[in-house]
Amino acid sequence: METREHAFEQLINEKLGMLRGTAMRILGSPADVDDAVQEALMSAWRKFAGFRGQSEFATWVTRILINVCYDMVRDRAREHEVLADYGESGNVPGEDAEDMRLLDRLDAAVARLPKLYRESISVGVLSGRSPDEAAAMLGCSRNTLYQRIHKAKQLLSQSIREVSYEQA
Repeated sequence: METREHAFEQLINEKLGMLRGTAMRILGSPADVDDAVQEALMSAWRKFAGFRGQSEFATWVTRILINVCYDMVRDRAREHEVLADYGESGNVPGEDAEDMRLLDRLDAAVARLPKLYRESISVGVLSGRSPDEAAAMLGCSRNTLYQRIHKAKQLLSQSIREVSYEQA
């Protein structure tokens, strides 16, 4: 038990800023960041017995955090759809409605990507990590990461074009 407690204490002391930065890049909302990090740490604490040590402890927790963040993004998208069904715009007063629609479309398109490509975009592009760090975190080579990011961009572009065509 002491080992687990020590590992979590060390993680929080050394990596909390990195975890919060990762969550911020995915969620884009400071209000949601602490909730996501706390939920990920609690989940990691409960699942610690299943940690096999095949990757660094911080990498394992970061992957849990990424999944928590994407769950929150999906929930937010569902809430936005429900609000739209009831005639509420969901836009923040004072922000450009067109920009908000574009960001919402991009968020929705990223949320619809297969998990492999969502993670590649989040960790390889949005996290600010070096390509080598991102590849290690995702358990792949740098070249594989680049291929996944390229494919994710293709899928995002196609998805956005399809939505634009349907709306025209």
